[in-house]
Amino acid sequence: MKKLLWGILISTVFFSVLNTSFAVKQNQELPQSSDKELIRIVNTSLKKIQNIKGGIDDITQELFALDAAERAKNPQLDDKYRTVRNEMVRVISSIWTATTTLSTAIQNLAVYQEQIDLYLKDLQEVKKSFSIAKDYYTEYVTLLHKIDLELYDPETDKINELRLLINSDNINKTLISENLIQSITLQLEDIIKKADQEEEKKTSLLIKLGNLKQQATEVLDTYYEEIDKLEQKKQYLIRFLELYKEKQNNDQVKFQKFFSSKKDVNTSVQAFLDEIVQKNYKSYENIKEKIINLEHMDDASNKETSPLAWPVYPITEILRYFWDQQFQKDYGFKFQGIQVLVTQGTPIYAMRDGVVYHTFDDMSGISWIMIVHQKGYVTVYQYLNSILVKPGDIVQRGQIIWYSWWEPGTKGAGFVSEGENLTFAIYQNGVAVDPLSVLDLSVITNWQNVLSEDYKLKYLSDVMVRPIDVSNLQIMEGSTVNERSQNFLDTYGKGIYRDLSFWDTVVEGTNIDRDMVICVAFAESTLGHYLATANNIGNVGNNDRGDRIAYSSPYQGARLIAETLNNAFLGDYHTIKQLSRYGNKDGKIYASSPINWQTNVLKCLSKIKGYTIPEDFPFRTGPNPNR
Repeated sequence: MKKLLWGILISTVFFSVLNTSFAVKQNQELPQSSDKELIRIVNTSLKKIQNIKGGIDDITQELFALDAAERAKNPQLDDKYRTVRNEMVRVISSIWTATTTLSTAIQNLAVYQEQIDLYLKDLQEVKKSFSIAKDYYTEYVTLLHKIDLELYDPETDKINELRLLINSDNINKTLISENLIQSITLQLEDIIKKADQEEEKKTSLLIKLGNLKQQATEVLDTYYEEIDKLEQKKQYLIRFLELYKEKQNNDQVKFQKFFSSKKDVNTSVQAFLDEIVQKNYKSYENIKEKIINLEHMDDASNKETSPLAWPVYPITEILRYFWDQQFQKDYGFKFQGIQVLVTQGTPIYAMRDGVVYHTFDDMSGISWIMIVHQKGYVTVYQYLNSILVKPGDIVQRGQIIWYSWWEPGTKGAGFVSEGENLTFAIYQNGVAVDPLSVLDLSVITNWQNVLSEDYKLKYLSDVMVRPIDVSNLQIMEGSTVNERSQNFLDTYGKGIYRDLSFWDTVVEGTNIDRDMVICVAFAESTLGHYLATANNIGNVGNNDRGDRIAYSSPYQGARLIAETLNNAFLGDYHTIKQLSRYGNKDGKIYASSPINWQTNVLKCLSKIKGYTIPEDFPFRTGPNPNR
């Protein structure tokens, strides 16, 4: 019977471990049951996609009819019509491909959710069975304990025969009950083991399904943007058909505008340049007065190492150089700028303080913007969307003006885009200037492969004139910015400040570059190693009065860095150089250090971004939300 007591004890401990394991699994983050909002989004998106497909069917039929009409007039088709017609076919094809991909992803999401619901139901049944088994097991252990107390004499370590006689009508049945009890114990333990294994199996399946659902959800998260682009393409095609019909009614002006081409943009640019050179400025929005006043203002570019800044970062590939010969053969006029590789939606920055002179932001062709600067400079940027400025606006070096856009058939790209790119040009006194001759080439990544031989000497020269020595800078390991950021935090950070997701949360809703905030924290306190006040990782004046205030959590202390860059004193600055006495001798600043703070921030950013960050690097990823 003593063995029986140990068996009870072991069984109780065994059950306790299983129960603890079960509780731990209950606390695991599992996919949730049906989300009504998710189901609504799936149904809505599928409906939108079907509407787009239906519209494209109609457009395709109209295009066939137009082709037949055009071929009846000219079997070879007009060159311009043929060119744009081919682009239309490509756009229609891309819509079909994209809608099919999105439909599949959305349908998968619905399937995953349905499977998750089924497995959750099964898991609940397993948990219910587990709970019932737990109750039976509890009653069983209680019964064994009671029997043990009634029959066992701890003083003699034997069964008390008197107790046995008193408590049993059938002595033989009572004496053989030990084997029966051991058998029941083993069976109950086996039931619990199986329940635990089944619960673990269901949980594992749920986690796998959750991962599949997450992957599908990530695709769905982009569906808003993708469906918007598809809708833009459809509307673009519809507009083309409308204007073509108007053209048949002799309305050539609107039709020509719709087919705004590279050459058309160049013609418009040259006309505006003539106006500016002759000082025959536009009269609306007080543009003339603003340009005249601009000439008498202290331009921020006077404090920089180069007269103009890059309009986009990083520079990883140059697609076309100044006066590209192939471009001239293809389009019949000189290419007067450069074309660099950028992903769609990348922020584009003003290259120097100036006045916005002209913007073309229309559904019917290539979007572009022209800005007038001091010293006769004019800059032009093409393939843009999400306009943030308008004619007459005064902009600063490093200020976001638009976002890049290139996809044919969408707003900003027209039908003639060549893929992911930003095309920009620099003029001085009406004459095109090679951008690479005036820009700082030391910021170009992998310069030995990116730059042609003509510019490598200038790269080395630009590195030498940098006020901060970056020639021996060691870039952090990692193939992406996120990997390098995390490695930097692992190397220099302390506590929660080592977590990259913490910093993502810190900058939410501020439009401040996350890595900029990390590097300010590094420059001020080595990411938490040298805090001046509790949790105030910035160690600087962190409110609008310039007071240094300690906060109760690391998040609040780090958040103050981003919020300070958006406050009443610093909210109109755009570049790193404006934030310290190094580049801002008179105005409000973030750090009073004339050079050290600047050096630490730039070197930190360079290690994370993977290229040498310039002094005029723009730290905003969008407009200041407080403005």
